[in-house]
Amino acid sequence: MHSIHLLMKPALTVLGLIVFLGCSGNRDADLPPTISVSGVVTYQGKPVPDASIMFYPTQGRKPATGKADASGKFELSTFGNKDGVLPGEHKVTVNAYQTTSEGVSMKSAIPVKYTNPSSTPLVVNVSESENEIELKLID
Repeated sequence: MHSIHLLMKPALTVLGLIVFLGCSGNRDADLPPTISVSGVVTYQGKPVPDASIMFYPTQGRKPATGKADASGKFELSTFGNKDGVLPGEHKVTVNAYQTTSEGVSMKSAIPVKYTNPSSTPLVVNVSESENEIELKLID
């Protein structure tokens, strides 16, 4: 028991250092500014729970990601936790899955056109005045 404790101490020290460095809270000053964006995703008027949302800037910069909760509400992150989205125009994708009746595989819970940046009809222009987004998915 005593030897296990001695082996764990260096591992805990390294883990503590990783947590300290990862949670320093200082965002790199060289990163471009982002705009806080939140919203809700619905399909046929009903919330899409657990959907993965991505905002792809049309200018080819870093995309923002988010995950919808059980009521379809989401917040987006680009460089850090819920830090927002780069301003400008974005193609938006949504991925949501449901278990098939066999319970073995997953199938898309929404039309497939929303799952790929090249086929999605969703385009959003992110600005300070447009930061609450409603993504209404239809067939």
